[in-house]
Amino acid sequence: MKKRQYFQPLAILIVLLTMISCSNKAPETTAAAKANTARSVLILTGKQVSSLGIKSSPLTKSLMGMSIFANGMIDVPPQNKSFISVPFGGYIRDIKVLDGMRVAKGDVLLVVEHPEIIQLQQDYLEVQGNMEYLKAEMDRQKALLDKEAGSAKNYQLAKSNWQVAQAKLSGLSMKLEMANVNVSALKNGTIQREQKIRSPFSGVVTKVNTNVGSFADPKDNLLEVIDLQHAHAELTVYEKYLKSLKLNQLVNLTFVDSDEKTSAKIFLIGREIGPDRTFKVHCHFENLPKEIVPGSYLKAEINTDEMEQVVVPTESIVNFGGKDMIYVTTDNRHFIPVEIEVLSTQGDKTAIQAINDMDFLNRKYVSKGAYELLSTMNKEEE
Repeated sequence: MKKRQYFQPLAILIVLLTMISCSNKAPETTAAAKANTARSVLILTGKQVSSLGIKSSPLTKSLMGMSIFANGMIDVPPQNKSFISVPFGGYIRDIKVLDGMRVAKGDVLLVVEHPEIIQLQQDYLEVQGNMEYLKAEMDRQKALLDKEAGSAKNYQLAKSNWQVAQAKLSGLSMKLEMANVNVSALKNGTIQREQKIRSPFSGVVTKVNTNVGSFADPKDNLLEVIDLQHAHAELTVYEKYLKSLKLNQLVNLTFVDSDEKTSAKIFLIGREIGPDRTFKVHCHFENLPKEIVPGSYLKAEINTDEMEQVVVPTESIVNFGGKDMIYVTTDNRHFIPVEIEVLSTQGDKTAIQAINDMDFLNRKYVSKGAYELLSTMNKEEE
């Protein structure tokens, strides 16, 4: 009972001190908030406004095209890329190309050899050599059957043997063609030890993944040939611009590694929105660059059709804290920097979009003297 009486005054004292401490901090917090708010508003006298040459105007809309900026890279459709492999495997005896080398359709890329290919050629010649006998035997049995001097069974057997051999010869011929063996030369009795692997189309060699003397399995991709005639620009565009794009829109491209410029037109607009809220836009080059390299990065400017947009003089836009801003005012004395998004620039005019439309409500903007206001604000903050 005595302990409870002893601690009760002490507890009351702690509560009172805590309340006093909180009440002392509240004004400081409010003062800090007012100070932060004050920094975003620049207040000038009429004389200062006049000396700085500041003029304000109402926001107006006019017809102006929009420029959409995007990043992208050079890509080639899957149907225009070919991985080169050896259907039956083999030892690499010679490599005729290097990574980056241009080749024409039919050029020799690799030379390989394999005992199995030699055996296939031997089987082909054996079957081919036996075909004449089997055909003659079938004809002989047919003649005997017609004269009723032979049996139908013997004729059917001879016919079956000839048809089986014909099917085997056809199958061997297709396998040899897959192995890049010259069947026409083989029919003349020439067995080829080496097989030449040729390019399926004209293009550029990439990704050489083998060496002379190594053994290549059928599943190995030895090298890749890309048809550059079908190269295109694949752009990554933000979702908010999807409705502004359409087919055949003009796109200005700049290659990052060389600063070379070219133009293209949109031929395909993707409809799948990725996790980063972007989608793909594919563009065909109007004039294919000479030294185009798949995978090269580029920057793009997509020019949209004219539409009604908020347009201001380019000089009225300032960069403050890494963001594009304009100053708005209601009385030509209180000036507030408002963040905007630049849509496009044509000459001395720029189309803009408000980050928050409420910032533009019932306000004018500083059409002249924006840089002077920015300089004055920076000096006051210093």
